[in-house]
Amino acid sequence: MPKTVEQIIAGARRILQDEVEPYRNPTLDLLSFLNNSLYELKRIRPDAWLGQYGVDLPEYDDTPGDLAANIPINPMFYQGLIYFVAGYAELKDDEYTVDGRAALLLRAFGSDNTESRSLSR
Repeated sequence: MPKTVEQIIAGARRILQDEVEPYRNPTLDLLSFLNNSLYELKRIRPDAWLGQYGVDLPEYDDTPGDLAANIPINPMFYQGLIYFVAGYAELKDDEYTVDGRAALLLRAFGSDNTESRSLSR
């Protein structure tokens, strides 16, 4: 089942433990990270965009229509997007975390999309 932009952002917020307003991470920041993750995913896994050849990658904004939009990729790539968004949020949030967690999340994005092994390795 396709996931919406809002569901990806909510998944990242769960990892970040940022589910209560006012949020530490503004939605616009998380959307920017999501937009970046789509380009990175296309770079390392162009097959994620099968059926989207010749179509520009979507760019999402903080509007009801964009938040409710389905991300047009195979569902197996959704968890990687969540890791990417959370990892980039961790990189900018030096007050609440250490860089090791951000690196783990970003490494998980890469390994989930290029290798067949788990996070614990």
